[in-house]
Amino acid sequence: AASDSGSLIIMVYERIFDHLKIGKYAMERGEYAVESFTKAHDLIQQGLLACLDFDEGGEISQSLGAVYEWSLREIISARASKSPEKIQAVIEVLTPLYEAWLQLTPKEIFSNLSADESGLSNPNLQRQVTN
Repeated sequence: AASDSGSLIIMVYERIFDHLKIGKYAMERGEYAVESFTKAHDLIQQGLLACLDFDEGGEISQSLGAVYEWSLREIISARASKSPEKIQAVIEVLTPLYEAWLQLTPKEIFSNLSADESGLSNPNLQRQVTN
């Protein structure tokens, strides 16, 4: 069950990164990317933050919660100021957490889910960025 939870968390992170990267690229082209940033925001809030067990998780849950809350605020701030740099900062802060989950979860589950060179793990989302 723990590896299943880890698998789900990894997939949530990957979708967050996909949406943040698509939004960042759109923002760099002068677009608003509302849908991408809304999806990333919702995944952080509902897929990561809401799943923390603050009673059992103690200091780790508190620290993760603070990072997720910061990420949510930064996404909103980036959209308001049209700052792709702030989106990149969120990606850079969340990446080590994602990498830690990869280390904690059995490798064979994710051999087919690793991100390609472009940094987008979902081919459908990748096509959206290149089109």
